[in-house]
Amino acid sequence: MSQKRAKAEAFKAEVEEKIQNLIGEFSDGKISREQFNLLYDRYNGQLTIANEALASNSDGQALKEVQNSVPTIFVREATAGKAVGMGIYHHRSGQIIEALGDFDVPVAQLTPALNTIIGQVEQEEFVEPKTVSLERGKWLLFEARKHTTVITIFQNEPSAIQIRQMQRLHHDFERANHRFLTTDTVDGKSLAYPFLVFVQKKLKG
Repeated sequence: MSQKRAKAEAFKAEVEEKIQNLIGEFSDGKISREQFNLLYDRYNGQLTIANEALASNSDGQALKEVQNSVPTIFVREATAGKAVGMGIYHHRSGQIIEALGDFDVPVAQLTPALNTIIGQVEQEEFVEPKTVSLERGKWLLFEARKHTTVITIFQNEPSAIQIRQMQRLHHDFERANHRFLTTDTVDGKSLAYPFLVFVQKKLKG
């Protein structure tokens, strides 16, 4: 086996392993659908070039170029969901009682989803987390419980694990602040915020 063919075979095996790992990551909820699609497309393109290099007698220039391209880790970091802001809507008062991070979404964009959520809460229905795609790669995550709805702004689509983490933190928030949230008006400065670290961590990351 020539050295060029051996390199192409090794690269192909490496990419195939990455594809299988990627499938596992999405299945486990570690990455979002948007990130999976982007990374799968990238790996599939690399696999096609490796197969073409193996099928032809070319000098392997295309293979060299793809091997020397921007590392996938940078693509992963650039496309991972990052919480950049959060607003906490209090059902009873009908107000955003606290905004954390960079929460700059117009109320008009929040109203339709909030109206639907409040109707479900009033009927004592379980409310599934809801994601909404905005422009410039931003996403909204609505996560509702009995007294509040937390609206988190993500840069890039949040993963299933991130959504589950927000559900857990929101549960802790309502338990910790129950005596405040059952009143008609709420002073946001009196509340404890379990998810503050989550937002700050993502801002720093």
